[in-house]
Amino acid sequence: MNAREAAVLALFEVEKNGAYSDLALKKILGGSNLSGVDRAFATELVYGVIRHKLHIDYNIKTYSSQKLNKLSVWILNILRISIYQLIFLDKIPQSAAVNEGVKLAKRYGHDASSRFVNAVLRAVTLGGEIKCPSIEIFYSHPKWLVTLLSEQYPDCFKKILASNNEPAPVTIRANSLKTTDEALCEALKAKGIKAVLAGGVLEIKKFGDISALSEYKGGLFTPQDRGAFLAAAAVEAKAGELIIDVCAAPGGKTTQLAEQSGDNAEIIAFDLYPHKTELIEKNACRLGIKSITALCHNSSETHPDYVGRADKVLADVPCSGLGIIRKKPDIKWTKSPDDIKEIIEIQKKILAASAKYLKKGGVIVYSTCTVNKEENSGVTDEFIKREPFEKVFEIQLLPHRDNCDGFYICKMIRR
Repeated sequence: MNAREAAVLALFEVEKNGAYSDLALKKILGGSNLSGVDRAFATELVYGVIRHKLHIDYNIKTYSSQKLNKLSVWILNILRISIYQLIFLDKIPQSAAVNEGVKLAKRYGHDASSRFVNAVLRAVTLGGEIKCPSIEIFYSHPKWLVTLLSEQYPDCFKKILASNNEPAPVTIRANSLKTTDEALCEALKAKGIKAVLAGGVLEIKKFGDISALSEYKGGLFTPQDRGAFLAAAAVEAKAGELIIDVCAAPGGKTTQLAEQSGDNAEIIAFDLYPHKTELIEKNACRLGIKSITALCHNSSETHPDYVGRADKVLADVPCSGLGIIRKKPDIKWTKSPDDIKEIIEIQKKILAASAKYLKKGGVIVYSTCTVNKEENSGVTDEFIKREPFEKVFEIQLLPHRDNCDGFYICKMIRR
């Protein structure tokens, strides 16, 4: 098996079995003996096809004599990975993209399939990239999402769409209980890994699996986006405080709260499922953190043991994920407007339930990893009309402008 075949197998899992692309890749690559370079190439092909699916499919429709729904999943995805290389990967020779695609078609189809694939790919190389007839096809976003972004961000929605199709930077947070940004940079530099400070986190330049590093295993850092870092930083955790993280798994922000407070606060971390609370505990253990208690709890309801006791609350609520499409391009094709309506109701319940934990003068930080204003200011504006809270500040981070996930952060104080 080579990288291209691995990509086709992973895309089959996504298309036919509804698997998430990251899990499909983990399954296929985990059972292979591919090199690091080939694993990276397979990953590039899978994410590239999912990011640019509408754009690629429009090219197939234009140059193909058959309708897409008449093609087998195997042949369709062989065409997709090949056309992705032809249009979006300048460093791949066109001959390699075509020839390898034809070889795969012979393996996963028949002689007629390979001739068909060869004809389509040759037509693409001769005809070149065609002009897309709409914004949704050019940027490969569903029409409902293009409409939402164009209405909410009329001045920059095309930049958001373009940014969603770019890979996100790899960033980590130094564990301040064990090291500093500078010391961690030097430790990574000694291994030939370039890391630069980027607004509270370190951006890692061109490295593979960071969880394989001894610095990770030794608890010197946590993988974390700058948007998530800023959300937890807004809590301003201090020693001696009771702080509740109501949607805590996998524990990135929870452990940041512990680090901010010198591991001397009392931090309660809620999550709905036992395997999620175990993950929080595992991460805390790796980082050497003692101040976190992880509990199974449905945060759309108020836990009676903590009513009126907390100094601070972090409510990083479930959301549509429209701010993390760079990392999870599947979101474009798996979420719907109806899903978002359901999510908003859950967000409102969690915020209302979480507010009851606070003392007078206590602070709650509400955050999401979405750019959808209905889930963000729409929820917090309605909340402060009903409850005795006022906003201290709110900010919407955008991937194209801030080079981080599209995070919304709103800090509110109980009057």
